[in-house]
Amino acid sequence: MKKCIAALLALTMLFALCACGGSKEKAATAQAAPTELHIVPANVTTNLDIMSNTSDEASLVVSGSVFEQLVSADAAYSPVAELCTGWDVNEDSTEYVYHLREGVKFHNGETMTAEDVVASMNRWIDSVETAAQFTGGAHFEKVDDATVKISMAAPCAYLNNLMASYANRPIIVPKSSIDKIGESGLLTEYIGTGPYKVAEIKEDQYIRLEKFADYTPYGTQGDFSGWAGYKNAGIETVIFDLVNDESTIISGLQTGLYHACSGVGYDSYDLFEESEDFNVTMASAEMPMLIFNKREGLAADAAFRRGINAALNCDEILYGAYGSRDFYTLNSSYMFPSQGLWFTEAGSEYYNQGNGQKAVELLTEAGYDFTEPFKLLVASDSPDFYNMAVVVKAQLEAAGIPCELLTYDWSTFVEIRNNESDKYNAFITSFSPKTVPTMNLYLSTGWAGWCTDEHIQSELSAINLSGSAEEGARIWTALQQYMWEDNMPVVNFGIQKSFMISSKTVQGLGFQERIVYVNATLG
Repeated sequence: MKKCIAALLALTMLFALCACGGSKEKAATAQAAPTELHIVPANVTTNLDIMSNTSDEASLVVSGSVFEQLVSADAAYSPVAELCTGWDVNEDSTEYVYHLREGVKFHNGETMTAEDVVASMNRWIDSVETAAQFTGGAHFEKVDDATVKISMAAPCAYLNNLMASYANRPIIVPKSSIDKIGESGLLTEYIGTGPYKVAEIKEDQYIRLEKFADYTPYGTQGDFSGWAGYKNAGIETVIFDLVNDESTIISGLQTGLYHACSGVGYDSYDLFEESEDFNVTMASAEMPMLIFNKREGLAADAAFRRGINAALNCDEILYGAYGSRDFYTLNSSYMFPSQGLWFTEAGSEYYNQGNGQKAVELLTEAGYDFTEPFKLLVASDSPDFYNMAVVVKAQLEAAGIPCELLTYDWSTFVEIRNNESDKYNAFITSFSPKTVPTMNLYLSTGWAGWCTDEHIQSELSAINLSGSAEEGARIWTALQQYMWEDNMPVVNFGIQKSFMISSKTVQGLGFQERIVYVNATLG
C-alpha cells in the first residue's frame, strides 16, 4: 500500500513538473513574441529635420510618426486637421485662425503650447522660400493659449494645402528645441508629438524609435488615410536598418531579419511577388523629368527645347529605366491623377511624340546647326536616371542630334547642377506629388533649371492668389497647355511606380509613396 502511495505521489510530482515545464514554455513563447519592426529605407539618412531635409527616407522615418503638424494630408492630398481641431478662414482668405488640440504632449514631457506652435510655424516661414511667398512673409501669432492665427496682406486660398505638403514639412516642435538651433539651421534634437519617439541614432547603422506612452490619438479609431487620422503605435520598437547592399537586404527579408523595404531593385519584384511569405504593394511614387537649363546655353531657347521634346519617346525612356510597363504609367500631366481638380491633360498632344523628323524641322527653324552637342547631366549612382539618359541620348542621336552624357556621382552632380550651369543643357531627376502645382520645385525661379518665364511666374502667382480651388484649377489648366505648347520648361516622362515588400507577419502597413507604419502590428 505504501509502495502504491509512493508511486502515486511520484506520478503526481511528475505531472506537476511537466505542467510547470509547459507553463515555462508558454511564458518563454509569450516573451519571445516579436516587439520590434525592422524597416530598411531605400537610402541612408540620419538628418531627420524634415522641415529642411525633404528626402523621402527622412519622411519615412519621422513624418507623422515622430513629428506631427497643424495640418496633415489624407490619401487624396486634402488637408486634415492634426494638431489643431480645425480652423476658421475669413472671406478673402487673408486670415487663418487655428484652434489647437489641448493636452498634447511632447516627447520630453512638456505640454504643447501656442508659443511652441507659433515658433515652429514662423521657423517654417522664415526658412522655406515657398512658405514665405505664399504668406507674403506674414507670421503666426498667439491669440490665446488654445488659438493661433496668421494675417496676410494678400489672399492665400491654399495655405492649408501648403502646410500639408510632402516637402519642407512645418513640423511642430518645442520652442526650446528651436532656441537651440545654431548656424546650421537644423534641429539638434528630434522631439515631436507623434506616437513614436527617437530613442537612438547609430550613424550608418540604424535609427531606433520607441513607442511614446503619453501619445493621445486624434480622430476616430480605424479612420486613417494617407498620413492623417487615428494613429496607434501597436509595436513597441521600430528600427530602421541603414543598409546599402541590396543582396544583404534581400537575404535579410528572406530570413526574417527585416520586415519591410521599399528600396530593392525592380529585378527583385518577381522574387517576392511570387512568394507566399510576403506581400508586395505597388503605388505611384514620383515623376521623372528632363529639366532644361533655361539660364544659358542651347536650352535657354524655348524653340530648341520644343525640338528636343519632339524627338522623345517617353514610353521607351521609362521602359529602359524600369524594364517593365508594370512599373510606370505614361502621363502628360504635371500633377498626379489622384489630385482631383489639379490633374489635367492639357497639352498632351505634345507629349511622347517620338518624332525625329519633326524634331529636326523644329531645331532647324530654331537656327540649330546640329554640331554642338546637347549636354545631359546625370548621376551615375541613380541607375534609373542614368538608364533614362542613355535612352534619351540614343533617341536624339537617331534623329541626328549629337548628345553628350555628363556622368558624375550624386554629390558632384548636385554641385554642378546647382552652381555650374554653363556646363550642361539639361538634367534628369524626379519629383513627388505636391498638394498645389505652384509648389513644384522645377517651376521655381531660384532652383536649377531656372524657370524665369514671366507668363509662367505671373500665372503661378495668380493661382496662389485665387479665391477658390476651382478658379486656381482653371488657371493651372491653361498654364500647363502653355508650358507644353510654347515654353517647355521640362519634359515629364510619366509616373514611376514603386513597391513595398513586407513580411506577412506584419499587419496594418500602408504604402503611399513611402511605407506608413504607425498602425502596424506584428503577428
